[in-house]
Amino acid sequence: MNVRKKALSLGLGLSISLTSLTGIEANAATTIPVYVNGVKQTYDQPPIIKDYRTLVPIRGISENLGAAVQYRSSDQTVTIKDEDTTVTLKIGSKTAYINGEKKMLDVAAQAVNNRTLVPLRFVGEALGAKVAYDSKTQRVHISSAEFAKLVLENKEKVVTIHKIKHGQRYVYPGAGVFVSPSLVLTTETAVHQAQGAVIEMSNGKEATVEGVVELDRDKNMALLKLSSPVDVEPVRISNEFKAGEKAISLSAKDAVEIEIEDFSEFIASKFYTNTRFTNLFFGTPLFNYDGELIGLSTERDGDDSVEFFDRAAGAQDWSAYFSMNHADIKTSGFFEKLPSKPIETIGDISLGMDDTTVRAIEKGELGEESYPYLVYKGENVLGPDGQTGYEFFPKERSLKSIEYHYASESMTKEEATQKYQELIQQLEAVHGDATEMDNNWEVEEDGYFEEMHAEWYPKFNEEKPVILTSVQYNSTLEQYRFALYYLFYGSYRK
Repeated sequence: MNVRKKALSLGLGLSISLTSLTGIEANAATTIPVYVNGVKQTYDQPPIIKDYRTLVPIRGISENLGAAVQYRSSDQTVTIKDEDTTVTLKIGSKTAYINGEKKMLDVAAQAVNNRTLVPLRFVGEALGAKVAYDSKTQRVHISSAEFAKLVLENKEKVVTIHKIKHGQRYVYPGAGVFVSPSLVLTTETAVHQAQGAVIEMSNGKEATVEGVVELDRDKNMALLKLSSPVDVEPVRISNEFKAGEKAISLSAKDAVEIEIEDFSEFIASKFYTNTRFTNLFFGTPLFNYDGELIGLSTERDGDDSVEFFDRAAGAQDWSAYFSMNHADIKTSGFFEKLPSKPIETIGDISLGMDDTTVRAIEKGELGEESYPYLVYKGENVLGPDGQTGYEFFPKERSLKSIEYHYASESMTKEEATQKYQELIQQLEAVHGDATEMDNNWEVEEDGYFEEMHAEWYPKFNEEKPVILTSVQYNSTLEQYRFALYYLFYGSYRK
């Protein structure tokens, strides 16, 4: 694998559609998140607003882009160097030099808390990076030329996978990548128990999945055939990467540069990264800086701080399919259809499953499953357009929890608030006033979520479920998500 280049060339556009920085206005109290190659930055001196221009710490951003920074205190001169470029500027001056060529800044370089801040636009011009402002998320994105080029070359090869269960699209999508015009490679996790699937391409067009060609649960890989081929250049698969090297996780929503950590000492088919993602779907592809597919996302640890990837090289056993004509590729259909007839479980709470499924659960033949109905006293809670899941422990013959999820990208905040208030009214009519409730939208610590929530707790020794409900706005997915949890600690069936 080639060593990643540090040279940053001008003129290469960011592959994610973003608006121009022109017209950004904010007051001094405005917090402006800055992302370099998709990774959110944390600086000891955050960006500031000066004369309606955004000023950013030049050292932190320059070093993230592979350049070295030196400061000469005698005349307050800052020098920035990479392999091809030398930039010099002085504190308090609007004049800067790029490889000896004079450039004028919109606002003079500032010294704030012993840090040099320069206009954001100058960063792109000086270091050959692409700088853009996303007006929807109010974030600044800075991308090296190499990062932007790789994203641009591969984004059309990446797809979002909407699996279908009980005639409806599952709440959480998966991801995959074209390995031929007819075939999409993903993880088994991304299509687990799907009754069908639709892929969504980067241009917004959709295509129906005809069926599963191959599936390997040990490797956590699945090969899907589309109903008709698509005009697209497929990816190249490689096992060429080393711990400590940079790679790019690329989904339909975002692109993030990560550092690979090898995991082969423990599990040969996996590797991991300590970069936390906010928008990582199962099956999200990972590319090395040669533009080759090296992995597909598979899981994260409990606190979301570690992401695991399955090695894409595990799919090379299926490479014979990649060159086959569309008509010659045979499928085995999709997974067996799941029952959806509700039965009573605990008290008045029902799940969408029949007696056959219940017996299979009791024998330990099924683990955690998902069904589209959560029924209370014979009526659907919030309707059948979400997903429910449960955890059952056969030895103790107890149901630990039932959870319901519903997500929407089309709602306004007012509509989401109203829908949530209707849910609260339904729950209060049955369970009385909530023990705890916060009906004001509250921004979570990581800044990606806003949330309202309510909780019901039984009194000591009272045989009632713990109930947790919330509505959450994910600013990355631009999606509202409703959650309802019933937590039980009793017998599954009386």
